[in-house]
Amino acid sequence: MRKVRIIAISLLVVLVLLIGMGAGACGGGEVAPPPGEEEEVAPRPGEWTASTGCSEFTFTFTVSPDGTSIPETSYSLFQLECGSYIHTAPHLTAEHSPPWPITGGQFTIDFVESFQTMSDWHIVIQGSFDETGTHASGSWEISADGTTCQAGTWESSR
Repeated sequence: MRKVRIIAISLLVVLVLLIGMGAGACGGGEVAPPPGEEEEVAPRPGEWTASTGCSEFTFTFTVSPDGTSIPETSYSLFQLECGSYIHTAPHLTAEHSPPWPITGGQFTIDFVESFQTMSDWHIVIQGSFDETGTHASGSWEISADGTTCQAGTWESSR
């Protein structure tokens, strides 16, 4: 009787191990997210070029290799009017440390550009990535001395 019990327990242990390994090998060990709570896809890393529909302000931003942040943005101003100033500044770069975070597919790039001959300009770019991580869109605004100089929307695909 004792020998039968030991064999039965051994078979049960082997069966449990085999079922457990089989489930993992077939992908059965992975748990799918509940409906409506799809797993977030990180945006594609690299440089994104924004289409602003505005010739006075153009910009790009760089998504980190892991898709969780934006370490820099590059932009150009062409005859951009702000108060009594008209400014042209091609190929400026703003870096941020730590990088601007991407959280829940959304981000805000917010910085101040200082110019020697006029007021500082506050530049804000807000955006969100779609569920595929290949399209982004949002808004941008440039202000000085608390007054909005230019604002608009943008979009980009990668």
